[in-house]
Amino acid sequence: MSSPSSKLIDWVQSVVVSDSYKIEAVRKEASERDFYRIKTDTDTFILMDSSTDINSATRFLYVAKLFKSGNINCPAIYAFSDNLSYILMEDLGDKLLDQIKTQDVDAFFKKILGELNKIYRLPKETLTKITEAELLSQTESFLDIFSYKDIELTNGERQEIFKLRKSLVLQMASQPLVPSHSDFERRNMIEFNDEIFLIDFQDLHLGPVGIDLASLFFDHENEYDEKAIKKSIKRLLDENAFIEKDLVYKYIYIALAHRCMRIIGTFTNYFKNKKLLNRKQDLEKFLQRLGFSLDKLNYRKEKKLLEKLL
Repeated sequence: MSSPSSKLIDWVQSVVVSDSYKIEAVRKEASERDFYRIKTDTDTFILMDSSTDINSATRFLYVAKLFKSGNINCPAIYAFSDNLSYILMEDLGDKLLDQIKTQDVDAFFKKILGELNKIYRLPKETLTKITEAELLSQTESFLDIFSYKDIELTNGERQEIFKLRKSLVLQMASQPLVPSHSDFERRNMIEFNDEIFLIDFQDLHLGPVGIDLASLFFDHENEYDEKAIKKSIKRLLDENAFIEKDLVYKYIYIALAHRCMRIIGTFTNYFKNKKLLNRKQDLEKFLQRLGFSLDKLNYRKEKKLLEKLL
């Protein structure tokens, strides 16, 4: 974890009204941003250091305002520096949902789908639509996993993978478009005051409906009971008539395959550069999830190629 810079410390001193405080680094995620907990004698805050990614900070503040206007649970923003390098926000604690086991899965799904329904109802005209080109570029690094594992591919096999990437994107482009968190998984959710709050939401965009559903119901860490998933999807369909009942599972499996390929490529490049090594065990989990989704979609030839990695 990075140590706070002198500029960050100076800014904290200018906004935190306290004679004494402590700065502690908190969990590093797959981004260029760093997070710190600021502790005073009476309060605690979270500080986001986006000095190397100002665009991310700009989007974060914009989406936080959107979320608050839509009554969506997210941390309150207390202050930000003139150049947006630093943002001081509400401390929601440490109950990240990927760190705790959910006892009542149905209650969890009901709560979090309540937040997702509110996201769906945000004004679409305020969001940028993700393009087919962007979706395709997100999986471009997937091929790197083969060289990372010292597996050679023929030109024909490389072409098969490109066809798979293209097929997934074309099918995602035909899905209903909704405001999408884009990483709607448990590691971006915090339990606070008996509610679920969302974090890391700066990538909100207008995108295929399957994206957030795939990361919610089929995250790499949890094997939810199939009945609980079906019950929750039925509840979602009852509240959102624009999602076609006969296609919803296909929407999810298509988005899941794309998501896994995107994350596998991202992780592979991090690991090659000796970064984020604490998440190496997740790589195999995403490979398994990719195999699961290809199996559901009857991509048999592509699934056989994937078996080289397993």
